[in-house]
Amino acid sequence: MSTRAKFAAVIASAGVLGAGWAAGTANGATVATTTTTTATTGTTATTGTTTPGATSKTTSGSSTYKDGTYTGTTVQHQYGSVTVTVTISGGKITNVTAQALDGGDRRSQSIDSQAVPMMKTEVLSANSASVSTIGGATYTTTAYITSLQSALAKA
Repeated sequence: MSTRAKFAAVIASAGVLGAGWAAGTANGATVATTTTTTATTGTTATTGTTTPGATSKTTSGSSTYKDGTYTGTTVQHQYGSVTVTVTISGGKITNVTAQALDGGDRRSQSIDSQAVPMMKTEVLSANSASVSTIGGATYTTTAYITSLQSALAKA
C-alpha cells in the first residue's frame, strides 16, 4: 500500500470516527436512549434523555422471588427462538441460561453469541427482567426478555 493510500485511509477513518462522535453527542452533552420492558404488562417504552457530561442508566428491580429453577416459554422471533432458564436463590436471581436457536445463519449465530452473555450480565445486575434491549440484536434480546419474564412469573 502506498503512502498516499495509507494517508487517505487514516483521514477517512478519522472522518468516520468524528461523524460517529458527533452523532452520539449534541454540543458536548451525551445523548442516551433507554428502552425499558415492564415485567407485569409486557409493554416497552422508550425515552430519550440528554445529560451534560455523562450517560446514566436507570434500572429497577428489587423484587424478591421464590427459590428454585424456572424455565420460560420458548419465544420465536424472525431469526430463530430463545428459551431462558433462571435460577433463584435467597430471593435473588443467581444464574440465567439461555438456549438461542437460529436457522443456521452465521450472522445470527454471531449475534446470539455476543448478545446472550451481555443479557445475562444485565439481568444478574438488575435482579429482574427490567433491562434494555441490545442494539443490533433486537429480535434476540426482545425474545430473551419475554422468555425471562415468563420464567420469573413462575417464581
